Amino acid sequence: MTNDTIHVSLFSSFAQARAAAGGALDGAAQPGPFDRLGWFEALHASAFPEATPLILCARAGPAMAWLFLTGGQDGPVDGITNWYSFLFRPQFVNAPLRETRLRLLSALAARLRGVTPHLRFHPITDEGGTDRALLSDALRTAGWRVIPRVMAHKRMLHLAPGMRFDAYWAARPGSLRSTFRRKARQRPVAVDIHHRLDEGLWSVFESVFAASWKPEGDDFAFLRAFAQAEADGGRLRLGVAWLDGAPAAVELWTIEQGCAYIHKLAFDERFADASPGTQLSHAMFRQAIDLDHATSIDFGTGDNGYKAAWMPDTVPMWQIDAFDLRHAASWRPAFATWLSALSQPTGSHARQSSPASGRRAALEAGWPPMSASGSALFKAAGSR
Repeated sequence: MTNDTIHVSLFSSFAQARAAAGGALDGAAQPGPFDRLGWFEALHASAFPEATPLILCARAGPAMAWLFLTGGQDGPVDGITNWYSFLFRPQFVNAPLRETRLRLLSALAARLRGVTPHLRFHPITDEGGTDRALLSDALRTAGWRVIPRVMAHKRMLHLAPGMRFDAYWAARPGSLRSTFRRKARQRPVAVDIHHRLDEGLWSVFESVFAASWKPEGDDFAFLRAFAQAEADGGRLRLGVAWLDGAPAAVELWTIEQGCAYIHKLAFDERFADASPGTQLSHAMFRQAIDLDHATSIDFGTGDNGYKAAWMPDTVPMWQIDAFDLRHAASWRPAFATWLSALSQPTGSHARQSSPASGRRAALEAGWPPMSASGSALFKAAGSR
């Protein structure tokens, strides 16, 4: 596409975007559940019902790049995400080469300079830095001042080719294996793992959450629609552990293109002494590894202590802020963001092994500028 002209389009509705995408952002055409147009549409309706989406597409020949955004007015423009989102990244169609992706994404970044002085993307969770580096490079190419920060961590499991569950389980901490053996012997649960969904099963799912320690605040209508879409696509794995004839624990997983995603889990506190969640997770991991042949398992956002026993690897969850310093309104938040990044640990004190994290990332962001004009920006930002 080197010589193809890039055309950038902005859409204010998902119907317009769907018509332009022509199915290229649906189902297996994208690499995971958080890349589909339907995901962004449902999440926007759930989390941002009063806002108008800002959807951008750069097209050059058959190649396309998409960004699904929201916000603006008196605040930054954000990627369409919330706590249900394991990641945020641009979506690409017919653009396998990094050079092509960078050119398309740079065109989108340039167009956004006329829309807002502040962009914010989170969570970016690529382990190799490819998504983060690509997005950062595109924004810088278009003239944005980019500041990356690690905001949290999550747990991931990577499985060696051909690994079976028994080998995975043998490498788990002795305390976890001992707890499972003891509880499975004393109070064994009966486990069902469903690939289809109906109202009765979903009622069981909600009832366990209602009886769990989980705080209120879930949008079960959104989760129900997501689970149904995944079931229709053959990707759903909804596990239920039964004890004394009652549902004691539930877990909502999906499996796609070799990756298993753990979306939601809960157990009924009345059965806590039987560790029904541990027993159910044992069955779910076996299903994912031995039957679905997953090569990676994603435990979602957050680094809760109980996840470490199941997954040894931590992955940083990045936020990228980008500022258009031509606008005075960006100076104060840019300076505050730069200070926040500067305060993060780096080197041996950082939990991630990224080549540019924490203090080093802030310094490489190059803000505040050290030129004469930059000095004026620094003084203005500090005195407002």
